[in-house]
Parts: sequence; structure tokens; C-alpha cells
Amino acid sequence: MKTFKEENDDLVKSFFDHTYFQGWKGKILNFGKVELEIGTTCDLACKYCYYHKYGRELYPLELQNNKKILSNLGIFLDWLIENEYKPDIDFFSGEPFSQEIGFLGLKLILDKFKNAKSKPKSIVVPTNYTFLLSKEKTKRVEELLKLSRKLKTPIFLSASFDGKYCEKNRPVKTGEELRDDKYYEKCFAFNKKWSFGFHPMVYSKLIENWQKNFLWFQKMFEKYNIPHWNIYLLEVRNSDWSKKQLSDFIKFIDFLVYWTFKNKCESNKEIFTNFVLNRKGYNILSNSLTKTGRGVGCSIQSTMQIRMGDLSIVPCHRTSYTPFLEAKFKVKNNRINGIESINPEVLIGITSFQGENMPYCENCTIKYLCSKGCMGSQFEINGDMFTPIPTVCKLEHAKIYALLKSLKKYGLYDNIYKSIGSNQKKSFDLVEDLLLTNDYGSTK
Repeated sequence: MKTFKEENDDLVKSFFDHTYFQGWKGKILNFGKVELEIGTTCDLACKYCYYHKYGRELYPLELQNNKKILSNLGIFLDWLIENEYKPDIDFFSGEPFSQEIGFLGLKLILDKFKNAKSKPKSIVVPTNYTFLLSKEKTKRVEELLKLSRKLKTPIFLSASFDGKYCEKNRPVKTGEELRDDKYYEKCFAFNKKWSFGFHPMVYSKLIENWQKNFLWFQKMFEKYNIPHWNIYLLEVRNSDWSKKQLSDFIKFIDFLVYWTFKNKCESNKEIFTNFVLNRKGYNILSNSLTKTGRGVGCSIQSTMQIRMGDLSIVPCHRTSYTPFLEAKFKVKNNRINGIESINPEVLIGITSFQGENMPYCENCTIKYLCSKGCMGSQFEINGDMFTPIPTVCKLEHAKIYALLKSLKKYGLYDNIYKSIGSNQKKSFDLVEDLLLTNDYGSTK
């Protein structure tokens, strides 16, 4: 008879066999990615960053041993290749190119998959682009990019900087600020050359600057012949949103709708509807209106996330606190020989839950439109991953209110309404009845 622990190990293995391991062979959708968490080291001290605030709890310092991380990475990659798995890879760290292990880790991935039968379609690397301040680092990054394309395992960089008028939210740790206009020219020239995208965060601090910040991005896009939609905006779902900041956020959403409709969609309702629903509307205009096929908008339910320091499987990089470790790869003689369960209840609960059924969300008027809060942020504030943060709820209500009111104002509401799903229409109807007659954006 098996022990309770052995039965849990079997349960976890079966769960992965029917989800990620099938997805990594291309047999099912929505489980096709793996995130390799390298460490928390970064050269910036971003005001909203969880690694900056809680890095030692999320990724204990004793696990951030570069030699061990590279060894574990190699062992894991060998296991992928042996099983002919080909997940798309997210290479995640505080800032990968501010540390040698970032370069070594990416080179190791390319070397391992060089002659493999099955290869990832992409390796995505979020980076703050401070490597462009160094000619040597820029050269090394470009060498990796060229090699990855030669080996048909392309590396794509995601430009995680917030823009000229909001960069004060991301101070340099040394206190020496070198990100001037010449630096930004390099950023846009680099992304034009390699066809990479931009992923700024819309944070409560300096939200009043986002209209001119967005126009600055668009001016740079025009200068470098980059499509205006090549920017992925995501609101920071931390707890520190004041009434004044919510009011400024509402103004920003209204500005985005108006500016895009008039300047990029030729005041054509069909073109605007296509832009929002099919071109993804800078993300921030579309994520309330489109469905992901998951229970929550972020990748926590579709990406296996592995902390390379100890090969622990965690819900995500912001929820890798000790109580939430889900499982761990077992290693013997430098080979993976199984998976050990740690907390299968967390694994199954997180992977299978529906966001609209969380506390407070169940009876919420916008539950079919809301992109939901961040589970890591919710744990940090409430002590519970599944309980929304009240100020973040206000933020999401403000976004939906602003979006629907703007659609009404500019005659776009009906076109969007007829193109969305039936559940979303339910929330549209409730929001139209309950919110649009109120001055939600008032700071009084």
C-alpha cells in the first residue's frame, strides 16, 4: 500500500502528464510554456517591484548560487531534450543582462538545443534595456540574438522600461542616472532593428504623466517607423492607488480611446473595433473585452514556472513563497528522475480556479470584464492569494467605467458590444445601468 506522500507524488505526476507535458509536445493548447526563474539580481530599484521588496522571501539568497543555478538549468534542459519536449521558454530574472549568469544561461539553452530534434519556437527575455548603456554588453546581447536565429531557437527581448516621463519610478541603484535622450534613441533603434516590442507598466505614481508619456512613445514610433500598436500597457495591481490617481487613470483611458479612434483609426468604428479586439488594443484596452481560455488573465495557469536555484515548481515568480511551493524535480546522478509533490492542493487549486468565483468577485458587476488582481500582490497585502485588494478592485472598476463611458461618448459602444461574448455582454449591461450615470472619476 502506498503512503499518503507517494499518492500525492503520483497525483502531481499525473496532473503534469495530462497538462504541461502534453502541451510541451504540442498536443494540447494553453499549457505550452515554461518559465525559468534565474534570480532576483537587478541594477534598478523600481518602486513597484516585488523582487525589490520581497526578493529574499521569493528566492532565498542561499539558492542564488550561480554555479548551482547553471547546473540545475543544464539538468532540466537535458531532461526536456531527452523527452522531446519543446516548450516555449520565458527566461526570467531581476535583470538578466546585469549579471554574468544571464548571458551564460541563455548561451547554455542555445547550446543544449543546438542539435535537438524538438526545439522551442521562442525564448522570451524581459529586460530593462540598461545593457544598452554598455557597448560590450550590447555586443554580447546581439551575438546571442544572432546565434539564436542561426540555430532556429530565436530569442525575443521584451523592453521593460516605462518611458521618458515615468522612468523616475525605476531609479538606478547606484544613484547615477545615465538614461538620457541618446539612450532612448538607442532603445528604439535597437527594437526597430530586431522587431521587438515594448512593455511599460502603468503605475499609480506619475500616472498624471501617462498621456504625454504615451505620446512620447508614439513620436518615437513614428521616428523609427514602428507600428503604433507595438506597446503592451499593463496597470500595476499593487494596493497604492489613491482617488486622485484613479481619476488620472480614468482620464488616461479616455485619452487612449479618443486618440486612437481619431488619429489611428480614421474615426472609423469598424477599424477601431478591429484594432481593439484583433490588434489587442495596447492590451489595456482589450484585456477586458477578450477571453484567454483560462480562469484568470495572467500566465499563472498556462506556464510551468521553475525556480532554477532548487528546481522547485512554483505558481509564479511573485508567488514563490515557501508555503506555495507546489512540487520539485528530483535529481539523481545529475539527471532528473521524477517529481516530488510538496503542495498539490495549491497546484490544482491555482491551475483550475475561475477568477470570477473568487471572494467578492462572485457577485461583482464587472466580473466578466475584469482582468482580476495579481495573486502575489493579494497575498502580500491580504495574506491570501485568492482575496482581491479593495483598491485594486477600485482600479479595475475605474478602468471598465472609463472604457465603457468613452465607447459611449465616441459612438463606439454598439460596435464593440455586438462583437463580444455573451458573459461579457452581461457585465456590459450591468455596468451601463449602474455606473455610467455616476461621476465615478470624481475625486470629491
